[in-house]
Amino acid sequence: MNIQFQHANPRSGRESLILRFEGLLADQTVCVLVDAGADVDTTTLLNEDAGEFLTAICLTHAHLDHYQSLGANLDHGPPIYTGGDTARILEDVLETGREHHGLTQTEEVLDRLEPITTWTQIAPGLRVHPVPAGHTPGATGFLFEVADDDVRRTILVTGDFTTRRAAGYPGFDLDLPVDVDTLVLTAATNEEFESTLTDAIGTILERARAGSTVLATASGLTGVHVAYLLGHLTDQWDDQLPISLVGHAAKLYESLGYSVPNVTSVPEFTAPSDALTAGGVTIAGPEVPVGGSSQRLFEAIRDDPGATLVQLTSGASDPLSSAACTTHHFTLSNHPTSDTIDAVVDAFAPIQTVITHQQGAAANQYKDKYASFVWATDNTDCYTLLDDAGWTPPPWVTDQTTRRVRAAATTNGSLLTNGSVELECSLPTATRCDDVDLAAEGLDLEQLRARIPPRPDPQLSNGATETTADETSTVPAETTSEPQSPADTETAETQTIEQSLAAIDQRLGRIESAVTTQELTAQVVDAGDGTILLRLEDPPVDLEHGQQLRVRLSNCELDTETVTDQ
Repeated sequence: MNIQFQHANPRSGRESLILRFEGLLADQTVCVLVDAGADVDTTTLLNEDAGEFLTAICLTHAHLDHYQSLGANLDHGPPIYTGGDTARILEDVLETGREHHGLTQTEEVLDRLEPITTWTQIAPGLRVHPVPAGHTPGATGFLFEVADDDVRRTILVTGDFTTRRAAGYPGFDLDLPVDVDTLVLTAATNEEFESTLTDAIGTILERARAGSTVLATASGLTGVHVAYLLGHLTDQWDDQLPISLVGHAAKLYESLGYSVPNVTSVPEFTAPSDALTAGGVTIAGPEVPVGGSSQRLFEAIRDDPGATLVQLTSGASDPLSSAACTTHHFTLSNHPTSDTIDAVVDAFAPIQTVITHQQGAAANQYKDKYASFVWATDNTDCYTLLDDAGWTPPPWVTDQTTRRVRAAATTNGSLLTNGSVELECSLPTATRCDDVDLAAEGLDLEQLRARIPPRPDPQLSNGATETTADETSTVPAETTSEPQSPADTETAETQTIEQSLAAIDQRLGRIESAVTTQELTAQVVDAGDGTILLRLEDPPVDLEHGQQLRVRLSNCELDTETVTDQ
């Protein structure tokens, strides 16, 4: 048995690699491509004359940098294995990719697609099982099991992952019931994701609470994720916030079978006014509003100083900043912290660790860091992980390091007795959780509650809290009382007369106001920087820009009276 790996695009995203298995088929090397990112070309990486053929492609999730070259790598007719929910949305994803990113052979990709949820045989002696990966809705890693005579070898590919949940999908599990020989580790990190996510959600809610028309722009799956968080958070707060998920993100939401409180999916809309709401949130893509649904919606609010644009980007695009509306930008790159990377290696204690999705110094920092042979290479050479002599160290590793790793190794393959049967029943599945746990998604709920307090209870005109009939005291009055003196009786009568006169005066004031002024309804909009605006519903046609009005507030009703023209 000989197992090798080869980076498929080391000078691009470096998220794609080929696993090679010699000894499973006579005169043929079984080759498996994990993810098909930018610039992957298996025709230049595989040697057909040497019996190298692409046997399968494993797609971890539906982000562009992992699927964009799928159509260019189907010459050998490989099946494309992916998790069940990624398969459900891939048709919509590829349609968008064809329109906006020039993807080719998308129909052939769909024809080769095979969703998997359990053990699936790739070739005799080689099978694969998807495992939850967090990161984004539907994402998975892959556990490969190789039969080497009577020994089982395992390779765990994390893909892009987080131990956090992602829109209800479980995070990467550090307690898999299997010994991992080789760990293919996505080492992209983000130390600030949870704080940035909390700040972004807080900003969106804050602006909507102030009455602003809020447009949040994001990629499709990020839009679904944000809608999930906003909808469930406001539901837990008993806050009826209207949230519209528009366009491509709405299609993904529906395909994944979501039903989130306060969220309405709008796959198509005729006019921006159909999707935008003052005091509500609209989520649309792309992440920067330079095309598609988000551009149409942005054009409707860009000159409105009371509106808000919140751009949620992956970091690959420059946000827009020139507009009359308030603009915010947050980079939401959902990757684990460096401490989590360390925890993954410590949890599985693999003999071999292959670093992906990092380059240069960011990848080299992991060399000699763990009690594992760490491969951080930056070329398309093939490197041997296992040969007939056993697990092979990198050529640059010293003898001392080799002895240290082998002494610390807890596994060197396991006997194929009951092990595989054990795995059949105990591996987690990448299906959405039944419960909602927003803290497990990375939100700081205490910080959000402190930033956005509960809405105040309705107030009566005298400042008292409005009560219902059930809340009113039902204690009967006393049946006996002290006799009142003439002075007490006179005082009580005087107070009653004064209260009646005050009530009459208030009523006359309201009548005068009704006949001498025009009553309008307005919504308060906090435009930021200390600027408060009033948005009039059905404003009179004779109002002009710059006109000064006197505003009188009475029992939460607004009356306006023209004072001067400027």
